[in-house]
Amino acid sequence: MTARTDATALDELSKYIRSVLPDVARDLLSEVLVAVPDYRELSADAKDDLPHAVEANLRLFLRSLVDGRPPQQEELTELIDVAVRRARAGIPLDTVLSVYHFGAAAAWKSVAATATSPQQREQLLAAVPSVLGYLGAVTPGVAGAYLRERQDLHWEQREAKRTVAQALLHGSPTDLLAERFGISLDGGFEVLVFRVAESDPAAGARPVLRIVQAEIDAVSDRVLSTVERGGGVVLVPSAAGEFAGALDTFVSKVAHAAGVRTVAGLAVAEGIDDIPAAAAEAGEIARLAYQLRRPTAVYRMADVALQYQLARPGPARSWLLTLLHPLHDQQHLLDALRALIDNDYNRQQAAAALVVHRNTLNYRLNRVGTLTGYDPNRADHAQLFAAALTAYDLDTAE
Repeated sequence: MTARTDATALDELSKYIRSVLPDVARDLLSEVLVAVPDYRELSADAKDDLPHAVEANLRLFLRSLVDGRPPQQEELTELIDVAVRRARAGIPLDTVLSVYHFGAAAAWKSVAATATSPQQREQLLAAVPSVLGYLGAVTPGVAGAYLRERQDLHWEQREAKRTVAQALLHGSPTDLLAERFGISLDGGFEVLVFRVAESDPAAGARPVLRIVQAEIDAVSDRVLSTVERGGGVVLVPSAAGEFAGALDTFVSKVAHAAGVRTVAGLAVAEGIDDIPAAAAEAGEIARLAYQLRRPTAVYRMADVALQYQLARPGPARSWLLTLLHPLHDQQHLLDALRALIDNDYNRQQAAAALVVHRNTLNYRLNRVGTLTGYDPNRADHAQLFAAALTAYDLDTAE
């Protein structure tokens, strides 16, 4: 203090603040409820707890003021309990911390307004560093307790969703489990199965699992998911198209953040009993898109219907694979055939893609016809070659 620094002066200041504490606490609480909307929306039980929390805070400050030191960790127990309750109530951390600073200013203003002598006002001004020291000790402790509680709550809810998702994918009973954690299973689901390509070690490792989980959380808190290193399954409520486009955005964001190609298959389950079949369909679509090196996107059955059918074992697929057997050791002929199909049978563009003369391309395509007995120049034979190449790509990727 500037005028009186002895224990008597501190004791007098402490007694003075303690004498006006009930009025200060009431005024502070009124200002907080006016200024902070989140606190006005607390439950009735939580609001009933506020006066006690305010007075506990003020009393702890008085104790630290008299002792001439910031509060110790063990003295913060009551305030930490309050922070935990605010975390469970869903009050944002920045709001919780701002209330401490707002409350300190409001309390100091209220105390100063009742000071009746120059000596009291002088003592209050001299105690300002103690206020700042108090806030510097309290806010980290409160923030740490809040974050630990939110992390525990988030982890518990995330694990519950993962467990429910796994049960749904296996067709296991989920009613009791979902009810226990307040998870709604009404209506249908969009079932997304995604695959994340391996990253290039030279590019540096990225926290893919953390990236994926963060993007899943961004879609909606109603999403259920099970995530592994190379991909996972996301179950999104499909009612009223609420999440239209969200899954496409999810996949593109994962690919961008992870720096790797990410493809997904999507199918719709009309109800929870349909989820295992929808997941199998979406998983097969994702596998096809991944093996055929399709670019990052969400693929539906309409996008890969032909490839889906060609992936099914059977005599037709076996015959298509034999069609290309004579070309297996003739990579330049396979490349010529693929270039023709990829360029919509435009020979000029196909030759340019191969960086060869058009006559060279014609020669190679004629060799394909000679070796296989089927002419790529004929429309019906060209369709067979296109199907055969798809079957070949799927076979060599397995």
